[in-house]
Order: sequence, then C-alpha cells, then structure tokens
Amino acid sequence: MPRLTRLLLPVLLLGALAACDQKPSREEQILANLPLQEAYDHNIERMAGLLAMTHAQVPQDKIKAVLRKHLTVEDQRQDLFKLYSEENFNDTEFATIVQVTRDPAKAKALSQSDEGKRLSEKLTRLMRESASDTKVQALAQARMQQVEDDLRALEQAAP
Repeated sequence: MPRLTRLLLPVLLLGALAACDQKPSREEQILANLPLQEAYDHNIERMAGLLAMTHAQVPQDKIKAVLRKHLTVEDQRQDLFKLYSEENFNDTEFATIVQVTRDPAKAKALSQSDEGKRLSEKLTRLMRESASDTKVQALAQARMQQVEDDLRALEQAAP
C-alpha cells in the first residue's frame, strides 16, 4: 500500500499544478475585471430617477428597492457574460475592453483609432441584436411590468 501512495502522490500533484496553470474562464475574467456592481448601481439610480417622475408619491429609496427586486445584479451579470463571451470577442478584444474600462485616457485614445471604431461598432451591433431579440424583449417587458405593478401598489397604499 505505501508504494501505491508514493506513486499516486506525484500524479495528484501534477493534476493540481495543471489545474492551477489554466487560464481563468471568460466569466471569471468578467467578474474580476469589469465594474459590474458599480454599473448595476448606476443603472438602478438612473432608472429610479426616471420612474420618480411618473411615481412621485413613492419615495426614491422604495423605487430603488422595487427595481432591485425585479432587476437583479445576477441578471445583469448573465447579460454581460453573454455579451462579452468568447463567441463575441476574442481574448485581445476583451483585454482591450478591460483596459479602456479602467483607464479613461486609453478609452479616449482608442475611440479615435480604427481599432477602437471597429470594436465600438461591433459592441453596438451586438447590443442592438440582443435588444431586438424577441425573448430578451419579452423578459424585459415582463420585469418592467412587475416593477410598474409594485410601484402602483405602493402608490395606492400611500396615505
């Protein structure tokens, strides 16, 4: 039995080293390199501001809570995983996106280059395709209907 253990140990160590040497998945890269929570918070703030105009009786903090209930950060993560997938962007393109997200000066310089224009057009096209997808539209409409229903209920409950 000790001989088996001696033979298995190097195999296990090689397996562990191989696992450590693998590059992170695109989803792991997205989570590590893109400001998902900040973008989500910004989107909630903007939407709450817009909804406050049509639901003036509902305090803005309650509007934000309703939005967070129906439009989760996990939903946004999944959307970004799909958008920035390896299917849509190669490693070089994704690395460029990460760089410009972190550095406004690089973003400005890239926007003036042919590469930047091509990358911007590609991103815009992918976002338009997603927005015109009937399943995506139906899901967004259902979520916003839930938000509107909750906000109307809060308005009716208000004194």
